[in-house]
Amino acid sequence: MSRRRLSHQQTRRIQKAQNAVDLDDIHNHRGLVISHRGGEVEVEAADGGSVFCHIRANLGAIVSGDRVVYRVQDDSPAIIAIQARDNLLQRQDGFGQIKNVAANVSQLLICLAIEPDPNRFLLDQYLLSAEQQNIHALIILNKTDLLDSIDSDPFALKAIYEPLGYEVLHTSIKHNQNIQRLQQACIDHVNVISGVSGVGKSSLTKAILPAIDISIGEISEISREGRHTTRTSRLYHLPLGGDLIDTPGVRGFNPVIDASRNIADGFVEIHKKAHECKFSNCRHQHEPKCAVIDAVEQGEIDSGRYDSYLKLMAGEAS
Repeated sequence: MSRRRLSHQQTRRIQKAQNAVDLDDIHNHRGLVISHRGGEVEVEAADGGSVFCHIRANLGAIVSGDRVVYRVQDDSPAIIAIQARDNLLQRQDGFGQIKNVAANVSQLLICLAIEPDPNRFLLDQYLLSAEQQNIHALIILNKTDLLDSIDSDPFALKAIYEPLGYEVLHTSIKHNQNIQRLQQACIDHVNVISGVSGVGKSSLTKAILPAIDISIGEISEISREGRHTTRTSRLYHLPLGGDLIDTPGVRGFNPVIDASRNIADGFVEIHKKAHECKFSNCRHQHEPKCAVIDAVEQGEIDSGRYDSYLKLMAGEAS
C-alpha cells in the first residue's frame, strides 16, 4: 500500500510542530541518521554511540545524513523531528516515483569505469542534480588498469568536463592509483558515492574505509555489469575527516527537477552562454539567434552535453 500524500496545509502543520520541539527537554536529543532499515533508524548520538529509533507518524522520509531530534522515554527512543536540511538528493525510479537518496550532502562522487562503458547521459543527469542542489561534484573514472594501452583521457572525459570546472579523477584499486588523492578530496565533506552497478563503488569505499566490511559483488561475464552489493544507504565517518554515504547502485538516475530553476542553469556552459541569446526566455532548442546553438555548431559547447540537455528538456515537457 502506498503512503497517503499529505496536503500542503498538513505539511506546514507538521513542520511547525517539529520546529516547536523543546531541545531543553532532558528527554530530547539531537542526532545524525546513519542508516534506515525497515521500521527502525540508526541514529548517532552526541556521545558517538548508536540509538535505534522508531519514527513518529507523518514525519516524512528520513535518510542517511539527516539531522534529527529523538526522544528517549520509557526505553522507547523515537525520532520526533527532522531538522532543516541543506539539501535533499533525490531520484526518480522507473515508475516515476521519487526516491530520497541522502540529505545534507556537500559532495557527489560520480563513479564511472572503463567497464561498463561510461554513460554520458547518466553522468550529465548526476551533474544536473548536483548543480541544482548546490552540491560539489567530483567525477571518478575507475578501473583504469583495464585499459589496453596508455591513454591519458579515455572517453575524453577530461577534455569535456574539466574546462567546465569538474575534476576528473582516474582511479584503480589494483594499482592503488589516486586512492590517496580521493581520500584527501573527501575531507571536510559529506560525500555520496553513486554510480551504476559494476563500476567499483564498493571497492572504492572499501579502499577509503579499509576497516569497514563492505560486500563486493562479482562481475557478470555476460553483461560486464556488477551485482548490487549495497542494499541500504549508510553513512560512514572518514578517518581523515568528513563523512561518506554509500548508496545502492542504480542503473539509471532520473533527477528530480527543481521547478523553480531552469534546466539550463544546471549546465554551466549553457547557463554562461545563454546571456548572449537574442531572447531572454530562449530555451536553446529552435529559437533564432540562439548563442547556445551557435556555440554547439562552432564546437564551443560539446554536442553530447547539448544532446543531454535536449533529452532532459523533452522529459520535462512530457
